[in-house]
Amino acid sequence: MPKKFPMTDKNKWLEDYESGKSESSIASANTCDLRTVRRGIEEARRGRDAQAARIDLLKQAVLKHQKRLTNKLEELLPTLTMPPHDWAVLSWVESGQSIFSETYFSAEDLVEDEVSDHLKKSDVQADLVEDMLRQHLRGDKVWKILARREKAYSSQRLARIALQYKVVGLLEEETGYKLEVRGDVSPFLYSYTTGDLFYRMTLAHAFGDSESDAWQDEIVVDDNANYVKFRNSTLADAPGKANECRKNLLDAFRKMKKVPEVTRVVNTYKELEELTSRAKQAIEEIMLLDLVPGACKVCRRLGM
Repeated sequence: MPKKFPMTDKNKWLEDYESGKSESSIASANTCDLRTVRRGIEEARRGRDAQAARIDLLKQAVLKHQKRLTNKLEELLPTLTMPPHDWAVLSWVESGQSIFSETYFSAEDLVEDEVSDHLKKSDVQADLVEDMLRQHLRGDKVWKILARREKAYSSQRLARIALQYKVVGLLEEETGYKLEVRGDVSPFLYSYTTGDLFYRMTLAHAFGDSESDAWQDEIVVDDNANYVKFRNSTLADAPGKANECRKNLLDAFRKMKKVPEVTRVVNTYKELEELTSRAKQAIEEIMLLDLVPGACKVCRRLGM
């Protein structure tokens, strides 16, 4: 019965053969048949090639895994943007979430519902790659910063909604007219022009975007004193009382500039701006490594 040689011997034969030794000298040194050496060398060569192929496949799998993780990080960056200074969360017309929504009893209720919906969507849309990324970066500061930014973003939305309601309240209180999309009976204020204009100008003043209040000179009354206009837009339908309405609108604006809701919008905006910058920096620092550190379940399956 021919002698059986372990794989370690066959690997040594292949090493010796590739170093220049002949098959016959290897057979003589191991006191075995020449054909046994040839089969052993060929078996060792196949095993080595198979191992190299497995290593290459593993390398490609690791590279693809890392690419998915870095792509996920890249996808996060464009979402970290700041809203414009004059961003209005609620619509000034009766569509979707607007200042006319009857579904919500307060700004707090509105934001809580929106945040709840957002979290539900996030749970549904959370994919395996994001889960793997969180495993890799478990304990990393980036998640704490992103969580704080999300909270700051919600606070900013809440502050803006509260300001929109405050603007509506002051306009109606000072003029005695209702803010409507298109009133059936005069007098009334046009929501999508008056509400939008005074909200934006209040924020422009708060953020220092407006160097002066010269825009107020462009609020004029028509010849018949029936309408208050701003440039090409009608702000109020006030037959015979347009001059009084104009004065009351400007009085409302003077009060708007001093309400605490404005301060809250500015303060939460600054906080959101700081956290957005920090979140971007944290993500970019990881991306500069060209490697997402840590490990996940997939890594363990790959034997890493």
